[in-house]
Amino acid sequence: MLPKLAALYIPVLLAQVAALWSTMPAPSMLAAQVEQETCVTLTSSKCWNPHAELKTAREYGFGLGQLTVTKEFNNFKAAKTWDKSLANWQWSDRFNPKMQLGALVAYDRNLYDSIHFGATSDDHLAFMFSAYNGGLGGVLKDRVLCEHTGGCNPDVWFGNVEKTSFRARTAVSGYGQSFFDINREYVANVVPEHSRREKYLFMDKEKK
Repeated sequence: MLPKLAALYIPVLLAQVAALWSTMPAPSMLAAQVEQETCVTLTSSKCWNPHAELKTAREYGFGLGQLTVTKEFNNFKAAKTWDKSLANWQWSDRFNPKMQLGALVAYDRNLYDSIHFGATSDDHLAFMFSAYNGGLGGVLKDRVLCEHTGGCNPDVWFGNVEKTSFRARTAVSGYGQSFFDINREYVANVVPEHSRREKYLFMDKEKK
């Protein structure tokens, strides 16, 4: 069963995929990503809600892709550079679902294009989603650690780089989990078919 608002915004997401990343192999993963970003539960008022906000002492996040603003970086401002269609996006219009989903698709696309490793398509996408959640730099560092870990293949996410990381493994105040656990759970909830993604697999057929 789809979350209540998902049916409203899935066509918007598919339209942005068609416009900004037509070769994206699995739009169902992007829908699972929106769910991961906004749905504490599938009946939560924030689930698939462009007005969803996260406010902690560390960061402010908003929208279907939870664009993050902190003292160190401003992803709303950065989003204007991810695709020309986002160049004139205004803060006063930050809750616009079309623009939010455009930012999510464009950022994923740019990360995907920056990643030149991955033994399979799913590995490539797993590295991308890890980068969306925790930064491309973190992914690159984790691969280096994997390279220096016996039996670890740096081109394979699941069971390999997934297990090796420089990320802190102690729970962070306000999050209830460590940044390592948050990042690994993010990928595990988005990429495999039997995850949050399962309910959105029909999108991959529609794209074809």
